[in-house]
Amino acid sequence: MHTQKLTINLPNDLVKEIEHYKDASDEPSRSKAIIDLLKYALTLPPYFKGYDWEKAEAEADKAIAKGNVKSFDSVKEFLRDLKK
Repeated sequence: MHTQKLTINLPNDLVKEIEHYKDASDEPSRSKAIIDLLKYALTLPPYFKGYDWEKAEAEADKAIAKGNVKSFDSVKEFLRDLKK
């Protein structure tokens, strides 16, 4: 396999996230974790690549704060609600 050396500067918070992924996935090195994350990102459908996750999270937080949430005691109960 041919390889190329690539040097990038990343913000500390992103490096912490990479380290968290490395530890959670038991990757042997930071480099392997970064390669896995890049491969994953490159295979995402275009819809997800352009999706504004921060906006969606903010909207969800607002809905939760307003009490616009439901809870279910079982999967069956959840599925019945979806069919309404």
